[in-house]
Amino acid sequence: MALQLIDSPLKVIGFNAVFNSLSNGQALCDIDQVETCLYGGEALQRSELEFNVLQSVQNCANLVLEANHLEINQVAVIVINNDDDLIKEQLKESYSEENQNLYFVKHLSDALILTEQIIGHDLPVLMLSVSDSGIINNGCADKNTTDAKATISFASDFDSYDSHQGVACLLLSSPSFVDENNSVVYASVDKVSTGSHEQIDQVINAALKNIDSNLVNSKLVNTLEVSACSNKELNLLEQKALLKAYSIEEKLTTSISCHKSVLGENACLSEIMGLIHSVIALHQRYRPGIKDWFSPKQSLLKQWQDSAFYVFKQASPSFPNTSGQVRCNTLSVITQDDVSHLVLTEVNDGLIHQNGFNRCAKQSLFIIGANDEQGLLEKIHLLIEKVSEDINSKTLALALYEDHQQSDFTYKLVLIAESIEALNKELSLSLIGVKNAFLNAQNNQSDWKTPKGSYFTRHPNKHAKTAFLYPGIGATYIGLGRDLFHLFPEIYPSVIKLADNIGDSLKDELLNPRTVVSLDFETLKQRELTLRYSLANIAECGVGYACVFTNIFEQVFKLKADFASGYSMGEISMFAALGCWQNPGLMSARLANSETFNHQLSGELRAIRKLWNLPDINNGEFEAIWETYSIKGTFEQVKAAIREGERVYITIINTSDSLVIGGLPEDCLKVIKRLGVRAMPLNMANAIHSEPAYQEYQRMLTLYSLPVSDRIETKMISSSCYLPIPQLEKAIAVSISKCLCEPVDFPRLINTLADKHTQVFIEMGAGRSLSSWTDKILKIYSYENKSLQNHISVPVNAKGTDDQLTYTRAIAKLVSFGLDINIDSFFKGSLIQSVLQK
Repeated sequence: MALQLIDSPLKVIGFNAVFNSLSNGQALCDIDQVETCLYGGEALQRSELEFNVLQSVQNCANLVLEANHLEINQVAVIVINNDDDLIKEQLKESYSEENQNLYFVKHLSDALILTEQIIGHDLPVLMLSVSDSGIINNGCADKNTTDAKATISFASDFDSYDSHQGVACLLLSSPSFVDENNSVVYASVDKVSTGSHEQIDQVINAALKNIDSNLVNSKLVNTLEVSACSNKELNLLEQKALLKAYSIEEKLTTSISCHKSVLGENACLSEIMGLIHSVIALHQRYRPGIKDWFSPKQSLLKQWQDSAFYVFKQASPSFPNTSGQVRCNTLSVITQDDVSHLVLTEVNDGLIHQNGFNRCAKQSLFIIGANDEQGLLEKIHLLIEKVSEDINSKTLALALYEDHQQSDFTYKLVLIAESIEALNKELSLSLIGVKNAFLNAQNNQSDWKTPKGSYFTRHPNKHAKTAFLYPGIGATYIGLGRDLFHLFPEIYPSVIKLADNIGDSLKDELLNPRTVVSLDFETLKQRELTLRYSLANIAECGVGYACVFTNIFEQVFKLKADFASGYSMGEISMFAALGCWQNPGLMSARLANSETFNHQLSGELRAIRKLWNLPDINNGEFEAIWETYSIKGTFEQVKAAIREGERVYITIINTSDSLVIGGLPEDCLKVIKRLGVRAMPLNMANAIHSEPAYQEYQRMLTLYSLPVSDRIETKMISSSCYLPIPQLEKAIAVSISKCLCEPVDFPRLINTLADKHTQVFIEMGAGRSLSSWTDKILKIYSYENKSLQNHISVPVNAKGTDDQLTYTRAIAKLVSFGLDINIDSFFKGSLIQSVLQK
């Protein structure tokens, strides 16, 4: 077989897929549901539902054709069919009369070669493939199982794949057709190389030369989608060839992905799904994960470690190349008959790439509105009677949302449920919850919520003043923000403009470690500790993600804050995230290279050593001279326990009976022993918020002096003076520098905001500590000041909780409280986009 090359770009202008498999108890009826499963990484479950091949093919293809304003007779149809005569006859009967350009081929490689010939005449090509067998036995799938792991055959503990019934289609065209039809382009297939098994090395190298003419083993490949067949011979052949071709000096540059970890192995359908998976990852700007990956086979471990490859267990964002070159993915396809290698490049348009991820979320939001207690209870009763298992939960959620949009209800009950069965339980609970909320309103117990996050408040206020609270940097953790760019693709274009290397500013490689062998719990814990010890790294990361969280609320939810405050280094995050500086990206670079935060007040703590007359660093080694502890006690109690000459400082007051001390570890432990309280070391060896920090005050003033932007409407309350800070370069620099040298009094900060009638507090960063403390502080404030109205505190991130669920819970609170926010993407949206308007 002669080596064949395709180097005319094939533009992907549409795709869709349907699988007769279950996710959350429902079949996958479109590409958005399939993509949601692929992103989540869980292996699909078998469905016992009847699968109608022709209807599934037509439904799948029609959506793609309609989006491109095409009829079936305006495209060529290529069916990839691996000797399934029944499917072939069914499709012939269905399409032969409507379309004279109907072709049947055996593999994806054949379809691509034929496509290049056809689109040269500006005729788009619709590729189709079907799997209608419960058990596939074609050399790829060798076992039928219902509990397959979400891993691939390259893994050391691989057993087998499941198989599923499904349909997939892909619409390809020439660049000239795109221009004429104004089609949405998802990616470009720039090169295809095909040959025999014996030619596999030449096939891969011929394709990779397209990326960089000087380097065949290019590091520019973002993600490689592999076939990873269960057939041992094909598996080993592909794996060895890839490890050889992608063996480069710079390691951990290319992630491995494989849709089979989720969808199983489905003969020729797997070939086209591999291409679709690669296109989606490029278009949606993420690297897929392989959820149950552990390690490669021991016999090949050394080759893996010498290659460019790594494996994520969870999908993670992919940021622009700093070189300015467009990102590219590659696809390895191996069958019983041939091998192929494809190079795909992204559409580098810097625009929003919409998806249906939130719409297809496991949880749905059910918004029930009324103007009084009786009306609300009647609607709940009506839904309980109406809701049955044959109702689609997503359809019901959308209908209720549209009712909510068309009416200005006084009260809004927001339920969260993942199924009709779960909804019925939440509805039953809400009957009692709503009654109690009205009954106890006078006792300041007017809120009702469930463990799932369903929420109702008796005292909503659509005109409530809102505050963004920016937490400190200590809560940064591995995996922070991993899903945010997929949840909210609207923020991508603005966030990538914040810095020249946004991936570095957001500490992508630290928060999403690249590994060949999955990291165990202890290793991950140690990496998090190492991350926390670098004040410059977590400060830069904290500022970056504060911008991300703020963009979500301001750009997606369309919610602007009346006030904002920062806790500790959250003050820096506040000024950057709200757009007070002309170029907040400069602050990221300054923090990364800061002498103060790398060496003087953190790291080696040189400023503290000098102040305390301690020995300087010896050959790069130094003893720990500072630790930070969270303890129980009032400010007065702790202050009284610190004796003269002890190097211990109260750095932060979190609540009236909880605070943070820092200083020389042995002195801190003496104070803790005198108090007789438990203390939690925070593993943060930095000396901010203490008197010794004033040694770096002048250097901080320079660090935080940046040209300011146009005035913003949000009033920023600083913990340096507990007053609004003017948006002036010097005022901001003084505010931050003073804040970092003085203790933080968080109760005073919250009480200041409460005095200004703030009722909604949204925590714009990692963790939920500020929300918990705010509730505790305002409970005391409410007792002392009877004029304070009802409030809510809303965390938008919680370690160990799925980001999508966290935001769903946040929305439930905000909507019930009466805030007008844009949550369309939780009910609408799709990867399938209609042609652009000319």
